Amino acid sequence: MQTICFQLPESLNDALMAHAMERKLEADALIVESLELYLTGPSKNNRRAHDRYDVNLSAVARPVGDVVGSSILPGTVLDVSAGGVKLQCDYDKDDIDRLVQVGGRVEIIFTVPEKEYPVCFTCEVKHIFHQENSELGCEFVKSTGDSLEVLKELLSSAS
Repeated sequence: MQTICFQLPESLNDALMAHAMERKLEADALIVESLELYLTGPSKNNRRAHDRYDVNLSAVARPVGDVVGSSILPGTVLDVSAGGVKLQCDYDKDDIDRLVQVGGRVEIIFTVPEKEYPVCFTCEVKHIFHQENSELGCEFVKSTGDSLEVLKELLSSAS
């Protein structure tokens, strides 16, 4: 095995250390894993069952189980697929970590262009990405009303 030394910007180092701690890995093991995934190419490491589509949709999320109105997370849906969404929240790392956890559930309500009413999904938080604004990778668990049909229309128009 070879030793490689390099410098990282402080913000990238902080994100690396937080992600390594979250995954219970040493930072060097996470770097090696990331490089291996990068070098094998996206087609070999894309484990997604559904194609994602970039969007920019206003949203709010609420941790399931909280008293209604106690924890509202405003944000933006950055991408959507038939399986879930990536939600960027306007909260920093400490606030997000206090409000939601990987494996926890959130109710996400977001607007869809040209629709009179927003859609609503209960989701399981699969990943939390700590960046300037925190991002939640969420998998759909349940939909409300005609939200699933509206989502299908949105995805068919995006493809």
